[in-house]
Amino acid sequence: MEEPKASDPATFIPAMRLVRRRRKYFFATVIGYMPAMWLANKISPTFQSLAITFGAWLVILFATAFFSAITRCPRCGHYFHMHGMTLMYLRRCLHCQLHVTADKNR
Repeated sequence: MEEPKASDPATFIPAMRLVRRRRKYFFATVIGYMPAMWLANKISPTFQSLAITFGAWLVILFATAFFSAITRCPRCGHYFHMHGMTLMYLRRCLHCQLHVTADKNR
């Protein structure tokens, strides 16, 4: 069993900023789907342009989900949003229950 990491303020604050930033990128990608598809339809209303836009969006979504999934919790050292093979975007670490804004409450 792994030992919990110390919550050193020098590494704790940047690590929590990284967790929040990667979450923002992921959710911005999810929200950006409809405007991207609408814009692609307005520029070129063909199936091919919509398929290319969807493919590009899917690649970006996969990348942002992957990078946010492999972000580690600064308190326990486990993946913040992953528990086993389950990816859940909750506001707390799935292992030690550290809140996503814990560094702002200090």
